[in-house]
Amino acid sequence: MSKYLRQYWPDKPTKTEKDLPDLQGRIFIVTGGAGGIGLAVATALFHANATRVYILGRSEAAGKTAINTIQTSDPPGDMKRRSAGGDNDVLKFLPLDLSDLQGIKQTAEAFLEAETRLDVIWHNAGVMAPPEGSVSKQGHELSFATNVLGPFLLQHFLTPILLRIADGDAAPKGSVRTCWAASVEFPDPPGEDGILWDDWGLTSPNFSGLGGRSLRYVQSKWANTILAAELAKRYPQFTDLTRHAPSILKSIQGMLSYPVRLGALTELQAGFDAEVAEHNGCYLIPWGKIGTPLPKVVEGIEKRGSGERLWNICDSLVKDFY
Repeated sequence: MSKYLRQYWPDKPTKTEKDLPDLQGRIFIVTGGAGGIGLAVATALFHANATRVYILGRSEAAGKTAINTIQTSDPPGDMKRRSAGGDNDVLKFLPLDLSDLQGIKQTAEAFLEAETRLDVIWHNAGVMAPPEGSVSKQGHELSFATNVLGPFLLQHFLTPILLRIADGDAAPKGSVRTCWAASVEFPDPPGEDGILWDDWGLTSPNFSGLGGRSLRYVQSKWANTILAAELAKRYPQFTDLTRHAPSILKSIQGMLSYPVRLGALTELQAGFDAEVAEHNGCYLIPWGKIGTPLPKVVEGIEKRGSGERLWNICDSLVKDFY
């Protein structure tokens, strides 16, 4: 247990925004980039001279506000201000509702029509502990739909362009990456592998109330870890990983929450740290250190094929929207 508690009281970061490489010529996607940690990540990318940063989210108004905020921002931490110019053409917004599988293809196609490369995508958007009985547009439990099925479908459309850039000469080896948000909010998700396979929506009466809402969120986040490991297995050409998402349930938020800038450092490490490229499929903890998921999650991935099993479930639920 102490190993997990240390993730809530981590040591000071050893790397900060100033350690980012110059990102001229590179293109990025941040889902949920209009606020919180996603906004902090997008801001750092902007000042590191990214050629294009796409903010994907539900609200166009929030996206426009985020773009204006970033363009007029001071560089975070101790990094230098953007010097590459072209400020008005760097930040783009695309609508994305991960709870509605119907519109995800349209968002992906809009990106692919506009760009010929993608270097890193951060699957940062998600929902935490929605009200009891919440479901997606397709009728799936909302936490699983928004945090797992939606990102899985978006990744399906973007994997080919990531593979093309990773296999070509246009990007350094190990620099093309997919980053997923995970969690250690509660170290023990349901199920033998971190997924309750016969009730992945946790819809039975045993999962009612706040406890059930929390477990649905936790399970969806460990599902991201499992999918990241499976994606790394299927597509070793680009680096795939999960990083601890430092959002804390509101009941303990005042005691344990950290500034969003620090949370963004873990995501930036996931996107750019050289050591990460040597550990495809790895799991990062604050503030960007390589950690170890729960033993039963690891055992499920390594011994019981949980990655392929979850992949097949997701594929069966979203295939009508390919």
